[in-house]
Amino acid sequence: MEVICIVGYIQVNKIKNNMKINFTKEHFNKLKELAAQALFEGTVIRTKMGSPLNIFELVHCTSVNQLNEIKNALAKQIEKIETGDEWTNPDNDKIEGLKANKEMVNLIIGWKRFNIEKEANARKKAELTEKLTELKESQKTPEDRIKEMEAELAALDSEDFQ
Repeated sequence: MEVICIVGYIQVNKIKNNMKINFTKEHFNKLKELAAQALFEGTVIRTKMGSPLNIFELVHCTSVNQLNEIKNALAKQIEKIETGDEWTNPDNDKIEGLKANKEMVNLIIGWKRFNIEKEANARKKAELTEKLTELKESQKTPEDRIKEMEAELAALDSEDFQ
């Protein structure tokens, strides 16, 4: 079976007020635990349109916005069941399953936002490193540049065995 993922462009500056994402090692371990459980149980979460998504598709093929919609839909389902008549519909197993799915989707959102922030920080670090290198180069005196070029020329000279 081949799964094709179409993931839209995610803008980094859409993260609320550029706040640091608080996704810890404990969150990641809980996500791995819930994802493994969902994988082995064959858990499928449906979108608003009724499309089934397995754990792979949730992690790799959905955007943060899509995951937020799924999380909100799960929250509504949980609320609907909990506010219903407990005497006619005691479906505690279903509620627990929905709560676990909601927690897993929420952790996937946190993980994705953490990775978006990490990528943005890596790009910013590369830009700053490049600017710093340019600034250092612009501050060198002609004598320093001459010495560097002479050292490069000396390194390129090699013995000729002919």
